[in-house]
Amino acid sequence: MSATLGPIHYWMYDKIRFREELIASLADFARAQGYGEEEGGLPLENYTRRELPPIEEVIDLSNIHASLSGLIEGVERRYAGLITTLLRRDPDRLGAVTDCVRAFGAAHPISAVDPATAFQGMNNILLDGMPCDHAVQVREEAEDHIAFSLTDDLHGPFWEEVDGDRDIFYQLRSELVNAMLSETSFRLHSDGDGSYRIAQET
Repeated sequence: MSATLGPIHYWMYDKIRFREELIASLADFARAQGYGEEEGGLPLENYTRRELPPIEEVIDLSNIHASLSGLIEGVERRYAGLITTLLRRDPDRLGAVTDCVRAFGAAHPISAVDPATAFQGMNNILLDGMPCDHAVQVREEAEDHIAFSLTDDLHGPFWEEVDGDRDIFYQLRSELVNAMLSETSFRLHSDGDGSYRIAQET
């Protein structure tokens, strides 16, 4: 990456910001449910970064790539840590956590006129490593659907660090995307093994 901030860096920072907002929403939900201010020995606020400064104030222009990578790793680690800790106390909380994620997604709707714009809307929001990771690859694009694959599991290792279940990440991810698409006629479907498609509901 270059030594000056460009559109791609602001795009990545917006993805990080979206995940931070989701974490804050989950922490607020946990508090409202009375799950406790100290889950797993950590105050709920330890998982959140509620105020993100302008990107110019947090990125080292001499090493933009490393700065962004560090922010991504931090938000991935805290997301995995918060959810895993909540569920470790009580696995039955997963239903309520899922409802919270759905509500957050519904509050951030994606506008789409076809599968391609639905995919682009999703890709503009979801965090999948750095652009150079090429983690999301479109396999097929047609008028009624778009098929893509996650070529590398960039999220799972953060869940393993906290003895969490990486499958929960992907389950919640699908719920989030479909909630964001709820005002459209398109839905995300998992075909297994990291393969997905967005297609129009019939």
